[in-house]
Amino acid sequence: MKTVSVPLSEDAMHRLDLNECLPSDLEELFLSEEEFSGLSKTGVIEEINKTLSKLIDVYEDDKIQGRAELESTLKIFQQYLITTNSDTLRKLTHLNEIALKYNTGMFFYF
Repeated sequence: MKTVSVPLSEDAMHRLDLNECLPSDLEELFLSEEEFSGLSKTGVIEEINKTLSKLIDVYEDDKIQGRAELESTLKIFQQYLITTNSDTLRKLTHLNEIALKYNTGMFFYF
């Protein structure tokens, strides 16, 4: 199962790095293979990788951190959401907004 995690505080982000998260530390999205496949077909992951020089892919872990990266990712999500109307993309957009609110990041465990 693929997971996208957003820490809800800087302390939670630190605990995530140490694999010591508390139950209330994260907002997470768990993607089934079908959901991940559908998301991949939208092209949004490729666009994020290209724009931000990331490597979000199968068997790869990566993160989006910092206001500039999170804002760029949010714009990409919003653009793709208009044309795809994907429920998974809608959930990722929400996680991105949470990461911006708490000034943390989005951590992709694929």
